[in-house]
Amino acid sequence: MAGKEGLVQQIKNMQRIDPTFKQTWWDFCESQLGGVRDPNRHDESVLGTFLEQYNSGAIAPSPFRAEEGWWGKGKGKGGGGGGGGYDMGWAMMMGGGLGDMIKQGQRASYHYRTAWTIYCALYGAGKNDPTKHDDKFIRGYLDYLGELATNGLSSIASSQGINLEEITANTTNKRPQVGGEAAPMKKFKSEPDEIKLPLAEKVKNMQRSNPAAKEAWWAYCDAQAGGLRDPMRHDTDSLQAFLTSQGAM
Repeated sequence: MAGKEGLVQQIKNMQRIDPTFKQTWWDFCESQLGGVRDPNRHDESVLGTFLEQYNSGAIAPSPFRAEEGWWGKGKGKGGGGGGGGYDMGWAMMMGGGLGDMIKQGQRASYHYRTAWTIYCALYGAGKNDPTKHDDKFIRGYLDYLGELATNGLSSIASSQGINLEEITANTTNKRPQVGGEAAPMKKFKSEPDEIKLPLAEKVKNMQRSNPAAKEAWWAYCDAQAGGLRDPMRHDTDSLQAFLTSQGAM
């Protein structure tokens, strides 16, 4: 079993990316741990048991409840009717999750709503209702928005002389957890950008035009490159191997 630090980090990481996991952890804390949600304040055995039972299905996932707020940090202890009781939390099988996140974005921003409509027209058979799509489709949309925003903001930051490598170090260096340990980051050989740029652009274009290709690239990066998803940070051998696997070479 990973040490306590590794278990704490697993629970924190999962809460950031999976609202259902977060709701399940919150409900578990409300009913079993006195409402204390900070994993650092619990024993290693408690954290390990929770993760083991959640992953095995012994603990059924709690449906995400939008009123709890995915973005909210939550209270360290208790907090106004959040959990609704451990047993009731497992029994409630209602919708929510990423679909609710999309709906909130649509209400908050005209441009967000328009972007979602266009994305659904292109890749979602014109179905604008978030509940008609699975989490994989919605994550693809969110990542696409993030990619566009990153590209635009990066250009502005570069023009202002901001060191992008320094400010993004805490995000780009994070690697997926494998059994509680960080997957090793593969080291690629250094090459001039002009050599790998055409291949990197080809990978980026595939991701933009085909959600399935994006999922394939992510899986490839997680398995072969320690989760490093920026094509420009791969070498030509890595890019060619992926493109060949997709029949694009």
